[in-house]
Order: sequence, then structure tokens, then C-alpha cells
Amino acid sequence: MSEGSPQAGPLVPAGPLRPLLVPLCRVFEWAAMVLVVVTTSAIMVEVFARGLFNLGLPGAGEIAKYAGLGLIFLTVPLLLAQDAHVKVDMLFTRSRGLPRRVLAVFNELATFAFCVLFLVSCWWFMQRAARFSTPALSIPNLWYYMPAIAGMVLTTLVALDRVIGILRGKEARAGEARPC
Repeated sequence: MSEGSPQAGPLVPAGPLRPLLVPLCRVFEWAAMVLVVVTTSAIMVEVFARGLFNLGLPGAGEIAKYAGLGLIFLTVPLLLAQDAHVKVDMLFTRSRGLPRRVLAVFNELATFAFCVLFLVSCWWFMQRAARFSTPALSIPNLWYYMPAIAGMVLTTLVALDRVIGILRGKEARAGEARPC
């Protein structure tokens, strides 16, 4: 993958699903921003309740954990789509030609494989955990973990689209939906 001008952003692998996935990633981003507010509010309520009234609010802590979990997993797809995720790319940036392409395909396949393994593990976990609810608010575990599941499903689709984009030689600017 090559770098574009600093203002335009880097080029990222872009498969045929990108025009559908990037807008959905943006919706997840907005949901995550709402969850930041929810997390902060729940923590502040709990801090004030403990500090001013010596009152523990386990429900506020549970809401903060739920919102925190959601905001993390709902932002991951957009980070991957924009190539803004954490990565170690020392070897990749020093390689050129065929070795660089092979590394790119391997990296994207490894990301895709991780996503698939995460979802399979989640399915196994939910076979048992879905029968239970959270302790303070009695939220069914399936709903409690749904933001993580939804985020990883979308991340898996973005990862698959990136693999297809590399194999087809298609790229897009990090902030754009359309391939170049």
C-alpha cells in the first residue's frame, strides 16, 4: 500500500463492500460517542453517590462497564477501515514489491482470522452465559455483550473487505468509502 498526501490520508485496502461498511462504521462511531457520555455520567453519579451520600450504586457501575465495553468494540471497525488501529509495521514499511504484498495479505488474513476466532469463541461462551443476567440490573447477558458482538461482526466484514481489496489491488483514502 502506498501513502498519499498528508492532507488526503493514507491509502487503505478497499474491497467491494467498503461503500456499505464505512457508513455503517460511522453509525457505530456515533453510538460509541453516546456511550462515552453514558460511561462518564454513570461514573460521575457513582462517585458523587459514594462521596456525598456514602451510597453504593452497583447499577451505575454496571452501566459504566456496559457502555465502556460497547464504546471500545463499536469503534474498532472504523479504526480498521481507516487503518488507524494499533499495529507494528516495521517490517512491512521496509519491504517493497512482492514481499510487501505477501506481508499485506498475511496481515489482513491474520486480522480476519482473529475476528472469526473471536466470534466463534463468543458463540461458545454465549451458549452458557446467555442463560444468565447481570447481577445489579438483571440485563440478559446476550444483550449485555451485544455491542461487542455487533462490533466484531462489523470488524470481521471490514477485515474481509480489506483482504479482498488487497487481492484485487484496490485502495481508497482512509476517510473515504469509495475505492480508487
